[in-house]
Amino acid sequence: MKKWFLIIVCVIAGILIVGAGSGYLWFQHTLKKRLPQLTGEVSIQGIHEKVEIIRDTYGVPHIYAGNETDLFFGFGYAVAQDRLWQIDFFRHLGQGRLSELFGKDLVETDQYFRMLDAAGVRKELPSALEPAFKAFARGINAYITGHSDRLPIEFTLLRYKPEKWTENDYLAILKVVNWGLSCGFTTDLTAGKILKKVGEEKFKEAFPAWPGDGPIIVPKGYETIKTSADLPLRVAEKVRSMIGFPVGAASNNWVVSGKKARNGKPILANDTHLSLTNPSFWWEVSLDCPTIHVSGFAVPGVPGIPIGHNRDVAWGVTNVMVDDVDFYIEKVNPANPHQYWYKNHWEDMKIIEETIKVKGGDPVKREILLTRHGPVVSQPGKNGGRETISQRWAYSEGLQPGRAGYRLMTARNVREVTDALAYWELPSQNWVFADREGNIGYWCCATVPIRQKGDGMLPVPGWTGEYEWKGYVPFDQRPHLLNPEAGFINTSNNKVAGNDYPYLIGHYWEPMDRVTRIRHLLKAKKKLTVEDFKKIQHDTYCLLASELTPRFLEVLKKRTGEKGFKKAYKILDGWNFVMGKESAAACIYEVSFRKMMDNIFKDELGEELFQKYLKTVMFPPRAIRALVRKGASPWFDNVNTPEKETMEDIMQKSLAQAMSELREKMGDDMEKWAWGKIHTLTFQHPLGKKKPLDRLFNLGPFPVPGNHLTVNKKQYPYEKPFYAEHGVSQRMIVDLANIQDALHVLPTGESGQLKSPHFRDQIPLYLGKGFHPAWPDRPQAEKNKEGILILKPVESQ
Repeated sequence: MKKWFLIIVCVIAGILIVGAGSGYLWFQHTLKKRLPQLTGEVSIQGIHEKVEIIRDTYGVPHIYAGNETDLFFGFGYAVAQDRLWQIDFFRHLGQGRLSELFGKDLVETDQYFRMLDAAGVRKELPSALEPAFKAFARGINAYITGHSDRLPIEFTLLRYKPEKWTENDYLAILKVVNWGLSCGFTTDLTAGKILKKVGEEKFKEAFPAWPGDGPIIVPKGYETIKTSADLPLRVAEKVRSMIGFPVGAASNNWVVSGKKARNGKPILANDTHLSLTNPSFWWEVSLDCPTIHVSGFAVPGVPGIPIGHNRDVAWGVTNVMVDDVDFYIEKVNPANPHQYWYKNHWEDMKIIEETIKVKGGDPVKREILLTRHGPVVSQPGKNGGRETISQRWAYSEGLQPGRAGYRLMTARNVREVTDALAYWELPSQNWVFADREGNIGYWCCATVPIRQKGDGMLPVPGWTGEYEWKGYVPFDQRPHLLNPEAGFINTSNNKVAGNDYPYLIGHYWEPMDRVTRIRHLLKAKKKLTVEDFKKIQHDTYCLLASELTPRFLEVLKKRTGEKGFKKAYKILDGWNFVMGKESAAACIYEVSFRKMMDNIFKDELGEELFQKYLKTVMFPPRAIRALVRKGASPWFDNVNTPEKETMEDIMQKSLAQAMSELREKMGDDMEKWAWGKIHTLTFQHPLGKKKPLDRLFNLGPFPVPGNHLTVNKKQYPYEKPFYAEHGVSQRMIVDLANIQDALHVLPTGESGQLKSPHFRDQIPLYLGKGFHPAWPDRPQAEKNKEGILILKPVESQ
């Protein structure tokens, strides 16, 4: 019996193994069937002449057409080949329709994204551009139609098919991008809560955005406001948990003139800092027709090249960090919750009825209430008060980038670049640019509100009429610079204008570390090369560490009785402040720095508000730098103990906690500690948040260097240390003496298709300090081709 039982078990196990193997082979075959055709010919409707799509060895499409309309058709077709589910996901998010894909948990998110542009959006586009934008949508639809039976696997898993793309659907994606780049959605509301919790003195130290002799603008009677608006905060957290997209993002760009370049012509670099996801946020493409010759990085689903170069000019962007969001406290009529007080009368709110379809459930009806300032984002009368909060966002009133983006593609010199940028308002970006003639420039292109009163940092009374916007700063009055004497321009989300600038841009500047470090490196050599630019982009020196580490060393030297302090002193004393992935010193520093946040702020704020403060991202490190430089602050005292703690006490406690945590994670041998063992990066897919799909869609983990403050940014959420999720989302270096040798790289790969050879092929380059050639000229593309797909008009058959 035992013998037969073993035989039966073995047979069953064999069947299961064969079945599993067959299932695996079937699944792999299914994935391969879904890959797009990249070679040969396809007969297609919607084009006038043939369109050629040459794929290089990194899968980047080089699209050639005889006219602009066909070129944009090929543009749409190619992006659908690589990123169809990604663009459809972002379309659903921007249109407030994620509940259709994921169920009832996303209803609130959908409602909020519908609120964002409920007051309307400027959709105007010059008539001359309409054919190209319509062709872009037709190109996406042509791919959907021709591949309806072999769509990317995400559609099968979620059991739906994409709708036809319309010419204005790209605006939904741009809404998500603009929302993600606006810092005020979460910061303003958190700032208001902290002011009420700790008072003005501590508030100013937690948000060190104002000059020392400048008063903070606190609306009179602010402490009596009883209402609150957590909806924007909840939605931001929900979206971040799905796709890692933070509210407020960062970047580096810089350009040197010929007098600072060894080759005598400008060199330009750009690395934008966004969520490090799979697929990558950016998509590479090269477009070529008789009037357009451009290569660079596109936002998938949006017909433009916001980062790139043509045969004559190059350009790159960073986030302005403009405060383009204000929250207004509205007094609600006790007798009618759909009326609010303005100056001397009650005004009716506009009521918009929305129906949100829900996967696996009944449709949900929701009301959107609009005031003169914008949508209501809190429940009227909540918490016993008669107030509600409305939200004004410049996105509803600014120019969309279609016209500017097109003119940028065809610009031949710096003058034509600035002519193009005169039409760029959204998203708000710092542009640096250069031409082959040797000119370099910078322009702040942003919807900067001209506020009648207030600084935009806190919710303000809406009923008085004192805090209205009086329009936006005109293009020629925004900060700009052409051919500076210094021979270089650099922006890293830093303050872009001095205190004498007549308009308030914002308070959300990133800490000074990256911009200071880059400018130091640019000044360190008289003449710079592309190789120098590569080294700067991969630099992981931490300026704040160079300031705080000597203070940590003083504490370690004094308090040698603590376990591990002597060894920690030896490790830190020889450190060069580089956040290398093999560095033990980087471990000790960063974990201690993060513990300082807990020990300084949590006791006063409480757990919930402290977590919200951490999500303001730029303010905790700015506050710690200012507090340590000052040396004394009421924040250092723990309100829960009878003793009065000092900065030294905080540092000692933070170091001890860091030692304990690191021993628990990596053992007692401190020489074997390494920053990359706890600071890892996983490129996550929205569907990879759930097991076992994480094994299918996510890429990683990979040990990575850097932190929030290094040029090569690899930022972890301060509330969830130390797994990086935000940082360099692309790199570009363009030598204007040899534009054809421009260098690009993405974090993962060009394709979002699982079995594509270009799903992850750029990861070794990205993590290994590498680049690939852009090959913008046709002979280069043909020499390095992987395949050529020819789209032929049906009429020619």
